[in-house]
Amino acid sequence: MTKETKNLIGVIGDMHMRDFLPYADYISDKRVSEKNKILDFIVKTFEDCENIVILGDIFHSRNNSSETNKDFVKFIENFKDKNIYMISGNHSKKGDGKTAIDFLKEIKDRNWNVYTNVATATIKNGTNPLKVSFVPYMFNHELDVTSSEEASDKLIKMMEGGDILFTHHAISGTTFHGIKTESLKEVVLQKIELEKRYSLIMAGHIHDPQEVDKIVVAGSVFTAEVGEKEKFVWKIKSDLSVEKIKLPGREIHKIENPTDADLKKIKKGSIVKAVVTKKSINVDKLKEKLSVFDASLLIENYPNKRKKMHIEDGAFDFSIEALLKLYAKEKDVEVEKLLKGLALIN
Repeated sequence: MTKETKNLIGVIGDMHMRDFLPYADYISDKRVSEKNKILDFIVKTFEDCENIVILGDIFHSRNNSSETNKDFVKFIENFKDKNIYMISGNHSKKGDGKTAIDFLKEIKDRNWNVYTNVATATIKNGTNPLKVSFVPYMFNHELDVTSSEEASDKLIKMMEGGDILFTHHAISGTTFHGIKTESLKEVVLQKIELEKRYSLIMAGHIHDPQEVDKIVVAGSVFTAEVGEKEKFVWKIKSDLSVEKIKLPGREIHKIENPTDADLKKIKKGSIVKAVVTKKSINVDKLKEKLSVFDASLLIENYPNKRKKMHIEDGAFDFSIEALLKLYAKEKDVEVEKLLKGLALIN
């Protein structure tokens, strides 16, 4: 690799570290080995990077167990003497202004940099240092404004401009579960204004990885929701080109009235949720076919009949999605609105 295009910065999206990954109850080791494999893969992938940036939502909750904190500290310790840059996300913010990553500031003698407010820094790039900005997730009240539009304008005015922006905010011109980010009821930074100020914009917060002009939305690290299949980490080279690297990890599928052809398209290591609405389908045979996957949830949902759930050997489906559907049915509300609300929270 030539000096001009050497790998400079490894970028990691939303990690949402927690005691156990979603769907852990359906896997014999609770997805622990999968999580460790992904974390080890990231460390090895970034061996040739001088700097590591984590784009917020490092933890899934504002208050975390000591084990989750230890797991994350162990993970970044594996980068040894590399420079680590971390910004706070919306999941980190507490009501009193503190964040779940504040404790990392107290760990001394490390090349760890924690940003909970807008900041500018310099990252080495040979003889031409890069000017970068870190913009963590900010609520309206933190910026002393009353609307998300005002917050967006104020944040952009706080940005000094430079080579790269790292942020944990949604950006206009990108999408969230197929929905334009402009429709989100939160701070959405304006793409056209950011591109005037920076050569490259790397964003967390939105879990759908995507590349739009100068913007790279990093996405999340672990599969957590139905429909999530591919996750990535990213390398920024010294010429500011970006490389996308696919992570290992289980895919999560949902399929209605699956045929043999449908099931053959799904990797055997996946988690599969199968919904049966046709009485003509032999449920016992389908359960046998689903057994080839790492985990399966089979739901019988026939019109005018009580729903039946089969998870592995008959456990109950306690996923958030399933519980929201039950709540929606009980309260006679639209489940789509609840699911969209959940997605916004996540």
